[in-house]
Amino acid sequence: MNLLDLCATGLVIGDGAMGTELQRAGLAIGECGDRWNLEHPGRLISIHAAYIEAGSQAIITNSFGANRWVLDRYGLADRAVAVNRAAATIARRAAAAAVCVLGDIGPCGGFLRPLGEIAPGDLEAEFTAQAGALLEGGVDGIIIETMSALDELRIAIRAAHAARAPFIVASMAFDRVPNGNIRTMMGVSPEQAAQAAVEAGADVVGANCGTHMTAADFERVAAAFRQTTDRPIMIQSNAGSPELVDGRAVYRLTPDEFAQGMKAVVAAGASIVGGCCGTTPAHIAALARQLKAGA
Repeated sequence: MNLLDLCATGLVIGDGAMGTELQRAGLAIGECGDRWNLEHPGRLISIHAAYIEAGSQAIITNSFGANRWVLDRYGLADRAVAVNRAAATIARRAAAAAVCVLGDIGPCGGFLRPLGEIAPGDLEAEFTAQAGALLEGGVDGIIIETMSALDELRIAIRAAHAARAPFIVASMAFDRVPNGNIRTMMGVSPEQAAQAAVEAGADVVGANCGTHMTAADFERVAAAFRQTTDRPIMIQSNAGSPELVDGRAVYRLTPDEFAQGMKAVVAAGASIVGGCCGTTPAHIAALARQLKAGA
């Protein structure tokens, strides 16, 4: 199922958070969620299935941190290909015929030279291998999520093309800074992000996660994207800002509040909408219900 074909038929409902759902299913704080692709596939299938039952037309694999730099923290660097392939296979098994499966590539967890120690060529090779493993496992296309730096975003898009991804979603994480502007951690504006993503070859531009971001802020991002490009726009908003309770992040935004806020995001130009941190199948069900009622 091609995401672009789904967009051509109307508004597309994505899924919600994976990390908080893994914790609800028993993942301990500090444990590697990507390891569950190898050890607990049944639990992951249940999470994907819950989102599909809630109304998701596109689901995202549990492979956000499945690159060798992140996996090395858990002694799994040499299992990166297996972790990604398993993540794709699990999501594909859960998906119905009309559900699109997006293979997730997140940030490498470090900085490129000269700010850090990671060579651009090494990063591109790793992202190419990750995208290739996800495609071999059965995903329909690649989503690059939560990026903050344009150089890493461009490398990831180039890698997905090298792996022959049928389509590519490029999504960055924005923060609302004290002066009211919206920027990534590395100072990138929504307009700069959209232009760079399109020039690098992304088929869909997006925003997800971020700090101090409300639905109104994501509405601003969607509007800025729409002014910059005519490509489809994907917005995945958090369930509000987290509060730390007994060592865990708690998100207070209710499903109906989340869905109501996302209606304005759709009005601003988003054609694919879902949730990020703190959102649950209940949030996605409320989103699908409210958007259908307003159609």
